[in-house]
Amino acid sequence: MWTKPLALRSMDDRVIAAMRLMLALLALLSAYINPDVAEVTHHVAATYVILVFYLAYSLMLCMLAVRRRFPIPVTVAYWADLGWYILLIGSSNGTNSIFSSLLFFPILVAAFQWGFPSGWRVTLVATVLFTGIGFATAPAEPEFDLGRFLLRPTSLLVLGYMIACWGGTETILRRRLALLKDVSTLSNPRFGVDRTFGTMMERLRAFYDADMCMLVMAEPPTSGYTLRRISRQTPEADGRAEALTADAAHLLLALPTTQAQVAGSVSRAWGWFGAVMRVQAYDVVTGERVPAPLQEISDILAGEAYITVPVRYRGETVGRLYLVATGRYTFEGSDVDFLLQLLEHTMPTIDNIRLVDRLASEAAEAERRRMARDLHDSVIQPYLGLQMGLVAMEKNLATHSSDVHEDLKQLLALTSASIADLRQYMGELRETGAPKSGLLPAGLLPGVQRFARKFAEATGIAVHIDAKTALPVHDRLAAEVFQMVAEGLSNVRRHTRSPQATLTLACDQDHLCLSIANDTAPGTVPVPFTPRSLTERAAALGGRARVEWPAQGGTVIVVDIPL
Repeated sequence: MWTKPLALRSMDDRVIAAMRLMLALLALLSAYINPDVAEVTHHVAATYVILVFYLAYSLMLCMLAVRRRFPIPVTVAYWADLGWYILLIGSSNGTNSIFSSLLFFPILVAAFQWGFPSGWRVTLVATVLFTGIGFATAPAEPEFDLGRFLLRPTSLLVLGYMIACWGGTETILRRRLALLKDVSTLSNPRFGVDRTFGTMMERLRAFYDADMCMLVMAEPPTSGYTLRRISRQTPEADGRAEALTADAAHLLLALPTTQAQVAGSVSRAWGWFGAVMRVQAYDVVTGERVPAPLQEISDILAGEAYITVPVRYRGETVGRLYLVATGRYTFEGSDVDFLLQLLEHTMPTIDNIRLVDRLASEAAEAERRRMARDLHDSVIQPYLGLQMGLVAMEKNLATHSSDVHEDLKQLLALTSASIADLRQYMGELRETGAPKSGLLPAGLLPGVQRFARKFAEATGIAVHIDAKTALPVHDRLAAEVFQMVAEGLSNVRRHTRSPQATLTLACDQDHLCLSIANDTAPGTVPVPFTPRSLTERAAALGGRARVEWPAQGGTVIVVDIPL
């Protein structure tokens, strides 16, 4: 199952080793200082031998943990601790031994490092062994006290279950937070829709150890449907959209648009006994449990366990997500809220990527049309003049006219003018800051202005551009700055509700300065953040990016790049 180790385990191995050493030392001191209180009455010599060896064992593990060297797997260490404590309890005074409280240590470690299943397994094994020792060391009738005999094993079972539940809940939350963080770093407009969807689906499939993840989406522009699939057999698939027939789409989207279903989940209360719950349905709008699912789709998915939630954006259902598992029960009712939260976090990014792609395509198409017009009006026309002049010269030569010399002068003048125009256009393509109107009028600034106009038309966010100086930048830098502008405006749209943004471009003392400012809603406090993508781009160009919060309000991202 995909999970980063640090995201799953909430306790550092060095802390655990130090706690183990402390418990071993306190147990030995308690037995030595006051054997009666420690109830070391059976096999005294064996108890001290076990305590001394356990202390040495704990000291060795602690020293190795400090050096980040672990001689035994961490999943075996808590079982070893359980074995040591069972030996201590058996050699001292059975279930009446003071060392019985040490059994909670391996339960805590297993639960808070590896989740509920590990904690619950250790609890069951500890309870069984503890009860067996109590039965073996129990006195004969009439000294045998049944209530006392059952009290401590029962307490161990109940408290161990509670510890396992708490540890499992914390582990699940940490894993979910790690997945949300991972998905958020992948949600970048530069990656495209297919890669973003594909990576998110593979992360989800691996997170739940599912066999398949499917995403069915309605495509309003084409009135059609698409299907994206990631399976255990093809984890390298990039999540590309496949066209889906209307009949297949209606089958996969047959559930009510606000209903989520979980099938084949295991009740945690039964642990190892694996009590499998039937299909549970929830209304994602009201948050209430649906008494009886209107339709089950287990036969369609051919999986013993599945979870499906609607994909909602801006209050409407635009698709449905499926996770299917065969032979394992990995889903719970709480996963519905988590998947909805993840989709709620991802869908605005997808919409933003589509918007940026559309703006880029429209800008590229507009540039192609502009270049075609400029080439026709400023490059092809002079060549047509040259062609006509050559035809006239050919006729004059055929008639031995005396005007050939004048014709040659005119053709040379026309050729010189055309060469000058072509050089001007090439200079503008190389961002030399040539004067107006050519293939790229004035370079970077007009491109930013055109993008800002398109952005304002598409989003309703007014963009004011302040550029009072010339921008003598080369083509690579111009392309990078343009991308920074696009990403900065994209962040304004994604993360703020500001109705306007201000772009400032200036060159000062061999430095290009770019700032992107936006207002904040009245009564709100800006949240500190670091624009990672802009920071990385600026660092790659030898510059830096920073975030400022002016006293008059708002947020300003400042990028400084040396020329």
